[in-house]
Amino acid sequence: MLMPQVLKFFGPDSTLDLGVSRRNLAAAAELECALVEHVYSSPHTALGHLQAAGQALGMQTSVQGAMGMRTAHQVDPKAQLVVSTSHLAQDNGYTSGEDSAALDSTSLGSQAESSELKGLTTDSDVLSAPRMVEGSGGMVERPLGGLEQAVLLGFAQQVKKGTSADELQAWQMAPYVEAVLRQTRSHPVIRASAKLLQARHERTRTRTLERSLMHLQQLAEAPSQPQPPHMTRLRHAFGVLFPLRAALRKELGEQLLSTGLVGAAMGLFEEEELWDSLIICYRLLQKLPQAQQLVQARLQVTPDDASLLCALGDITLDDKHYQKAWDMSKGRSTRAQRSLARSAQRQQHWEEAEGHWEKALGLNPLFPQGWFAMGYCCMKTHHTQRALEAFTRCAQQEPDNGEAWNNIAAIHLQLQHAPEAFSALREAVKYKRDSWQTWANYGQAAAQTGNNLPAARAVQKVMELTQGQRVEVEILAVLVQQMQNRRQEHGMHGSDTPGADHAQQQLEQAVAAALKAASAAPGSTPAVWGLYAQYYRSMGFQVSAKEALLKQIRGLQGSSWQKDPAAFETYATASLQLCRLHVEMVSSGQGTAQNLASARMHLRTTLKQAAQTQAESELYHQMQQLLQEVERLEQRRAETS
Repeated sequence: MLMPQVLKFFGPDSTLDLGVSRRNLAAAAELECALVEHVYSSPHTALGHLQAAGQALGMQTSVQGAMGMRTAHQVDPKAQLVVSTSHLAQDNGYTSGEDSAALDSTSLGSQAESSELKGLTTDSDVLSAPRMVEGSGGMVERPLGGLEQAVLLGFAQQVKKGTSADELQAWQMAPYVEAVLRQTRSHPVIRASAKLLQARHERTRTRTLERSLMHLQQLAEAPSQPQPPHMTRLRHAFGVLFPLRAALRKELGEQLLSTGLVGAAMGLFEEEELWDSLIICYRLLQKLPQAQQLVQARLQVTPDDASLLCALGDITLDDKHYQKAWDMSKGRSTRAQRSLARSAQRQQHWEEAEGHWEKALGLNPLFPQGWFAMGYCCMKTHHTQRALEAFTRCAQQEPDNGEAWNNIAAIHLQLQHAPEAFSALREAVKYKRDSWQTWANYGQAAAQTGNNLPAARAVQKVMELTQGQRVEVEILAVLVQQMQNRRQEHGMHGSDTPGADHAQQQLEQAVAAALKAASAAPGSTPAVWGLYAQYYRSMGFQVSAKEALLKQIRGLQGSSWQKDPAAFETYATASLQLCRLHVEMVSSGQGTAQNLASARMHLRTTLKQAAQTQAESELYHQMQQLLQEVERLEQRRAETS
């Protein structure tokens, strides 16, 4: 709201004769407005202020690609993102009376050292900024002034505030930060802000973690150093985002803790009176008595602190402290209800845990882990619809939670909602690609909904993840049946090709590939060869179907099929299919007398072995009738010859 008044004095229409200072003051005002918009999460408005600041300084900025090396031992240059700047003004951005020592790029934090970090080093084969190939472009035309460097850092913050927090975000910010760090002269707070952004990026990579920690420690301790002078540090303090010393030390402590340097983190937390973090350190070190003493000492100072009561409950595992925290907070402590819910879950009191999670999520619904836990409790209490709602809320807030999508699908399958289950599992396999159970569920849902190609892919994925130890025979059976039905619908018989029906061609190829992989898998069963035979018969390959049935029967011969009715039914069905195929081949002119002889011998052997135990079964009588038919065919062929 004040910008029109500011520009009245410092803008291009100002009547004041301020010389170069006018554009610098206008740019500084635009920068401060941009930072305010960033703080209040208005990146679109902030972008306009940043562009106005650049125009006031006569600077144009663009991000482009250039060839360079990112590591010390890299031989071949790769494309790197770099910032290119051009200027309308010819000055270097600094006043003639500027203190050179204050602009030294190594002045800030160079004296700060910590005994806790001895042994760590800033050396890494990953360069702080890419080493550009000469003539590849992407370099600034001249040294940048303080305001110009602040504008670049403003654009880095614009990327952070205006894009999603993914792995690419830090790399999109890096060109602006590296352009500032390349400068040989920088104001202390600008240099510190750039190093902080770089340290936050480097801590996400193992090869630069130590350097990130050392730089962050230097920045945290720099304010206590005598140089540079305090007035020099204040220059551009309102033009860049830089945290207060307490917040920076807290960030350092948390990074020390995540790195495993618990002792060093404890010292920082104690100095800054971050009692919750200090209690966590004691618990990590299994020093529960010391943690309990600290909590009780702090409760003497602030007896109504609900977070301390919850911490005491975490140490003693006593629910009364959580309940007291809930009462002290007058029903506003989300942590107390979460702790009560987790305690009830540990004791498998699912109804009670469900109620606690409901209260906690009523206070703070933006907690995906809570919705997932509540959904799990609802499944245990058979509150299916509430479980579905909870897992849905979890997936909405955390779309990459594969477990949540998988549970949503499981509930839909339980409710016989196959299309909804398939949609949920399609999301689940995106984030749980290494879970064969998820792929198996995905294949079942796909087969039930007629999505045959995804089902075939799921069958192969399950075999791939289990090294062939598991074969989804049920899904394969559905796929083979679907293929047969579609061939009948299109009027195709035998070896007829689908012609222009591309979908049918894809289905037949997918089924063939899945059956081939299943038959060669270590976990293959005789049923797979039965499906293979069914596939070959539908495709008109009778000889291949006969071979597949023979392999199925050989696989079943090792079982006790003579005594087990279920095993006998499987064996007899395969035998009948094989012998009928022999008869069909002879009837169609493709077979010979050898086919009939093979069928007769197999039927006689099977009937003889099953005579004592399965003589009363329907399949036994069918085999007797088929044997008589085979013998009549043999007699007829003998008479005609």
